[in-house]
Amino acid sequence: MRKAEFGFFQGRMTQPPSKKILQFFPQKNWKKEFYYAKKYNFNFIEYFGERKFNKHNPIWNKKSLLQINKLVKKNKLSNYSFCDNFFINKNFINFLDFDKYYSTLIENLSIINIKLYVLPLIGKSLITKKNLSDFVPRLQYLANKLKYKKVKLALELDLNPKSISKLLKQINIKNVFIVYDTGNRLEKKKSQYNEIIKLKKYICHFHLKDKNLKGDNVILGSGKVNFESIFKAIKSNKYKGKYTFETNRGKEPKKTMFENKNFILDIIKKIQN
Repeated sequence: MRKAEFGFFQGRMTQPPSKKILQFFPQKNWKKEFYYAKKYNFNFIEYFGERKFNKHNPIWNKKSLLQINKLVKKNKLSNYSFCDNFFINKNFINFLDFDKYYSTLIENLSIINIKLYVLPLIGKSLITKKNLSDFVPRLQYLANKLKYKKVKLALELDLNPKSISKLLKQINIKNVFIVYDTGNRLEKKKSQYNEIIKLKKYICHFHLKDKNLKGDNVILGSGKVNFESIFKAIKSNKYKGKYTFETNRGKEPKKTMFENKNFILDIIKKIQN
């Protein structure tokens, strides 16, 4: 396996107001996480757009985007990915300001040279076997806009491999892939090893998280996700992409994230021997 490059989901090195909150934009302290990324030897921070539009998120402010570039350079990081949770609470197909939203967002992403746009099609934008074809026109439109800026579109989907293949073939644009979320794709009696092997040509990014069979996001290594099996499949696929920790913070977010990376590095080292 090539040397792995790791990032963490924005806000996961910051204590939220409540332990029950996972997706939390650290509005007062977002700049500090660049220092934490450097200190704990991460390569990038995966920025995210919130489910409810937040004008104070730096992704919507050109001055803040320039600050991001300075912080990335200062801390010897890279700008790589952006995960847009906005359409979890809005319907992707019926959203009226679709063109305006993406014209602004894609232009802003280009300021910080984002290379991967992650779009979770869940919640109010849940894509199923029955409505799959309804999503194709807007996904083609979005993919082409991103392609012009040399950005990959990575879809997070709750579909089986056969339906994923069907969707991507209908879209039929070369910059469209999927992100494989190790926690969200956990199901009882399902082999994630076999699934990753089947999805080899479609996976361009991984979100690393652990879950129990109730669907709770738990401390990495304490749930039911078999990371050794997953990384054996990754090795078999000769995967060359990156990884983002979208993990439970534990009691001490920075310490937990440091331990997360070491946990995965130990697994990688074990399967290489």
